[in-house]
Amino acid sequence: MLLCVVLAMDVRASEPEVRVSAPGHAPLALDAGALAAMPHVSVTAAAHDEPPSEWRGVPLREILLRAGAPLDKPLHGRDLASFVRITASDHYQVVFALAELDPTLGHAQAMLVDQRNGQPLAGDGPYRLLVPGEQRPARWVRNVTAIEVVDGSRSPP
Repeated sequence: MLLCVVLAMDVRASEPEVRVSAPGHAPLALDAGALAAMPHVSVTAAAHDEPPSEWRGVPLREILLRAGAPLDKPLHGRDLASFVRITASDHYQVVFALAELDPTLGHAQAMLVDQRNGQPLAGDGPYRLLVPGEQRPARWVRNVTAIEVVDGSRSPP
């Protein structure tokens, strides 16, 4: 019986998740179940020389709202200096100004995808950041492990 409990704990502990944090709020750990419960959108897009695929995932803005990012109203003041850092399992990182994700200011439609052509992601996942419409897919991060809102404002010396 004890062995079953330990094995169940190991399986749960090894389930991939994305850590999401925003200043002043408790961090979130999003696993497949948590992401499946969030509203999904679909886009057709292609990276590099690949044929277009149907990608399905959660808008990054929705994830950030749940983490406590101030995207529920137009940004102003020091929030305009904040940025979002996305980190992959290989430590590759990209950033977005938080203003890029505010629909009253920017147009970035970034999303955390978990499906491609109706199937779970294979080598790119289990979670991948997509930014449809960018000229180059340099911010299409594979194997996302962390999403952080960082306060980039500095107090005057």
